[in-house]
Amino acid sequence: MKKLLLLVSFATILAVGCKKTNEEPGIPNGPRTEVPAELRGNWMYGNFSMTEYWSQDPASYLGNALEFAFAFTFNSDGTYTQYFTGSSVTSGVTTYQQSVTKGTVEIDPANKKIVTHAYSSHYKRLRNGIVEEERDLRKDEITSATSYTYTTGVEQSGTKALYLRLENTASPLTFLNKP
Repeated sequence: MKKLLLLVSFATILAVGCKKTNEEPGIPNGPRTEVPAELRGNWMYGNFSMTEYWSQDPASYLGNALEFAFAFTFNSDGTYTQYFTGSSVTSGVTTYQQSVTKGTVEIDPANKKIVTHAYSSHYKRLRNGIVEEERDLRKDEITSATSYTYTTGVEQSGTKALYLRLENTASPLTFLNKP
């Protein structure tokens, strides 16, 4: 349950100086540092419940009770993309949400700190397969900066791992490297 609450915190905190002066088209020149080689690439955390739901007509599968995935792509030039997707089934209603957030990132390898600075975020929500909301978030809906601490390691499977902890939380989430 604590990890679920932490994930919900991650998902709701959509993030919005440093060393780059040649601004790329569409990417604001926000605070950024070069991303260390060990953190570059795709990192994913996900979970699902063991409960599945079917409608009263047993031929209609409604979905898993709860599924979510949270991912980052860190690029060498100090930019990132954050992905969130989640679905749930409650009282026969399937709700699906997803967001894609883009921004710049500052990484301090000495202090094991990551700060994301979002500049855009797109959100979509469906209920029973019907789009209820799909839009770009307004600037006042995007958090200006989000801080994480991190460590790296290797899981028993041999997969590289990034252990991310949102500021002021007790336990890190394990993000696996997805080449």
